Amino acid sequence: MVINTFREVVDILDAAVNGPETVVGPPHHAFWRGVTRDEFVTMKLLGHPILVSGDGAHSNLILSLKGEPPFGSGPGAEFPRMPVGFDPVPDDSIRAIEQWINDGCPDVSNAAESA
Repeated sequence: MVINTFREVVDILDAAVNGPETVVGPPHHAFWRGVTRDEFVTMKLLGHPILVSGDGAHSNLILSLKGEPPFGSGPGAEFPRMPVGFDPVPDDSIRAIEQWINDGCPDVSNAAESA
């Protein structure tokens, strides 16, 4: 699976919470909805950046989806694995989002539209 647009990331995150109509509670709600790709890549939640463009492995979004510190339930965990209350995101989807971040968070559809 290769992700070329921010919309594809949104679709994966929406699927993780059983669809785009599902209400996601505090503290961060459905932070990926209603924002642009540029807003998303610079977003902070609870004072922490959600991603580091070009470095998926150290991005909080990926750590939270994998349940790796500071997320999860083991030593060093400060926050629960995401999404709380839902099944974990499939590994192939997490890897695809991680690669999208490694690739600099491309949004090919927007680039084509503005050309």
